[in-house]
This record gives sequence, C-alpha cells and structure tokens, in this order.
Amino acid sequence: MKEPIFPNDEGKDAWMVVQVSADEHWNAYHDIRRAVLFEARGLIGYDANHPDDRRDGHFPLLLLLENTPVGAARLDLTGDETAWVRTVAIRAECQGKGYGRMLMTGLEKFASQHGIERLLVNAARDAVGFYGALGWTVVEAGGENPVLTKELRTGPEW
Repeated sequence: MKEPIFPNDEGKDAWMVVQVSADEHWNAYHDIRRAVLFEARGLIGYDANHPDDRRDGHFPLLLLLENTPVGAARLDLTGDETAWVRTVAIRAECQGKGYGRMLMTGLEKFASQHGIERLLVNAARDAVGFYGALGWTVVEAGGENPVLTKELRTGPEW
C-alpha cells in the first residue's frame, strides 16, 4: 500500500507529511516523541509498542524536511467527522522554525481528506499559544491539558 503524502506547495524547503509505515519512519516517529514528550520533560516510561499507535482509525504521521524526520503527530479518528490530534512533537533543535506549522498543515490536509470536519487536541499548557496562532479555540480551559478545537475545510480540493 502506497503511503499518503502531502507535500508542500509553498515553494520553500522540500517538506511533506507522510503516514508512518516503513520501519525507519516508525523508528524516527518514536525517537522524536520519546525525546520531546518524555525525556525533555523528565518523564520515563515511553512505550514504543503502545497499541494506540497501530489501532484502526489512528494515523501516525511524520514531518519530513528534505527526507529528514523532524516532527511527529498522530490523528485519531472518532467516527463522527471528528478526530483527536495526539502527541505532537518537533525535534528540539528544529523548534521555533515553523516546522510545527508545517506538520499541522499536513495533518489538517490528511484529516480533511478523511472527511474530518473538526479537530480536538489536549494541549500542553505551554503549547496553547501555538495552537491559538493556528486558529484553534480553547473549549475547556481547566485541567492539566486544556482542550482546543478547530473546524476544517473538507473535500478533495485540499
């Protein structure tokens, strides 16, 4: 099965978001998430074999910049034109350079092409500003991880 690819069309760096399927992409996906979401936060217990990563309707995605993996996220479809964005991470040395925006652009295109009209995310408090700058709205501010949402354009024109 050919993996879906969503290349940029902005004429900048050659980047694309791909659905993780090849072994080297799985390794990069887990390396990025482990380093950024666990080790950098002083957490332990990252599980590279967690069943959620391979569950039906869950799509691990990888941002490639000139074929080098720099970001990872997962899109979990809920079956009602809604999906949850999970475990968004950009390599530490690549943060602050617009790659998070690239990853989210590709993720949104992927979601739209799967009929998703609304995205939700449990954001880390320090990421709320990032999502806000991308058009997300806080719907539940309480708790350790605020919930944000974004309505998407849908259809093949994406």
